[in-house]
Amino acid sequence: MKILCVTTNYPTPEYPIFGIFVKEQIESLRKQGVDCRVFYCDGKGRGGRQYITYVPRLWWHLLTHRYDVIHCHHALSAIILMMTGWPLFRKCVLSYQNDPTREWGDKVFKFLYPFFNKFIFKNRSEYLRHKKCEYLPNGCNTTLFRPMDRNECCEKLGLNPDKHYVLYMDSNKGIRTQKRKDRYDAALELLRSKYGYTNIESIELRNTVREEIPLYINCSSLHLMSSDFEGSPNSVKECMCCNTPVVSTPVGNVQEMIGDIEGSFVTESFTAEELAAKANEVLRSQTPFSGREQFLAKGYSIEHVAEKLINIYKTVIK
Repeated sequence: MKILCVTTNYPTPEYPIFGIFVKEQIESLRKQGVDCRVFYCDGKGRGGRQYITYVPRLWWHLLTHRYDVIHCHHALSAIILMMTGWPLFRKCVLSYQNDPTREWGDKVFKFLYPFFNKFIFKNRSEYLRHKKCEYLPNGCNTTLFRPMDRNECCEKLGLNPDKHYVLYMDSNKGIRTQKRKDRYDAALELLRSKYGYTNIESIELRNTVREEIPLYINCSSLHLMSSDFEGSPNSVKECMCCNTPVVSTPVGNVQEMIGDIEGSFVTESFTAEELAAKANEVLRSQTPFSGREQFLAKGYSIEHVAEKLINIYKTVIK
């Protein structure tokens, strides 16, 4: 089986965490014996015109190479592919990272629908009612993300093990408004002013080297996710695999992932007040958090997801 992954999100030396989930999914497919190639349309920070330059390059690549399936990651990749005309002649799959309403909109989805054989969604989108749509969240690397000794992790990072570190994670160097850093900051301020915490400190991971992220997660007392919307946030999966509790707004498929795992919470509202209240419950708990096994029993390992994705490819090829 030979797959071409077309993506506008992929790690580079400048942005080592950008699109890391795409890279890790491709690596998991290769471990399963899939011949998986990458065509990266790198336009980050260069404006929309840069993406147009990839259209003739991709057209020529597909003219001179044969693939069983072309897998686009993100709607923008699908638009670039459409401009080559090749979806008329090849089997194509599109993975949305967010709901289509948050990723180029409903009109683009309807435009793409006739030309793609399968659409993969990370959340329980209403678009799953369409025949070609599948639900398959990204998997987590359970070898890299695992429970570690907190004191040792703090020592490696130069952190104080006596402090409560609250984790904020973003794959971008800059600030994405939907992540609502302002809401996160407000929740931490409430923990200090209303709940009396004097030893709380924020850890903000932006474009952090991949190998250091498990260390920071294991140093943290909790991961506080304050977003307005998500697809299937990888940071939640990574924290679950490290046995670090999560408090999150009700976004994406977070309720499905952790809603029934004791010691983590999904708020009913999007207020900083409720985030702080649930964070206080986590910090006051005397029971060590141990949600990893329950979480992984739901099928979120990267190997399990790779097997499901290969089955999707097989149905497309047929």
